[in-house]
Amino acid sequence: MFFLFPFGFFGTFIIIFLALRIGKRLFRDLFEDDREISPGWKRSFRNSRLFDNLNAKSFTVKKPRDAQHQIFRLANKMHGRLTVSDIVINTGISIKEAEETMNKMVDGMRVRMEVDDRGIVIYEFPEIIAGYEDKNTY
Repeated sequence: MFFLFPFGFFGTFIIIFLALRIGKRLFRDLFEDDREISPGWKRSFRNSRLFDNLNAKSFTVKKPRDAQHQIFRLANKMHGRLTVSDIVINTGISIKEAEETMNKMVDGMRVRMEVDDRGIVIYEFPEIIAGYEDKNTY
């Protein structure tokens, strides 16, 4: 009996530690700020008992980031060249808002507007393009 005492004592702490780690991994998506919670999932989770014990503020859906931020993230994904159609398809911004935002962003330094031979307006982000060209030189 005396031999099992220290192991039983530390075993309890090990079990609690492992339970917390597993719980953290299972519910990781609920607590990360960058991910959005879909409304249907949020509704079904609210009806569960687990939601009663947690802080409801941590489950609010974040508003979409401003249009310029979304456009810059998309420009990085598309290696620095975008059209209005790319913006509308990938961000969900309306055509009018995408055009207005891009026209405000065109400054000749960070964002340039080019028209190709077919008449398609292409917005170029020289800093992003340069970053990808530098990566390709190595």
